[in-house]
Amino acid sequence: MAITDKSDKEIIEIVEPMIGEVINASNQKDWEVFSKYQTDEEASDPENRKNVERLWKESELFTTLNPAGEILGVLRRDDMAVVCWKQTSKKVPGEYLASYHIKEVNNEIKELGFVII
Repeated sequence: MAITDKSDKEIIEIVEPMIGEVINASNQKDWEVFSKYQTDEEASDPENRKNVERLWKESELFTTLNPAGEILGVLRRDDMAVVCWKQTSKKVPGEYLASYHIKEVNNEIKELGFVII
């Protein structure tokens, strides 16, 4: 069964622990854990790592994230699912839209993107 064939509830149950680890790793500036669920291509891409480390250095938001907030929904397109939620920070005021993009690769759920806007 493709990830996009699963119910919203099933997809959320899969990604909530992943999101929790990624948020914690972002707060700790821990690339190894942060990239744990990424595809091999993304995790080994030096530009990807450089961009993330730049965000950690330049934006307090990305190192002061609260645990994932209110889930807004699940989107599906092609063979990818996107979980969206309200993201907040321990120090930066306001609410942000966060999304976690996943796909099944070789029978494993892999992250294709983690975005906060």
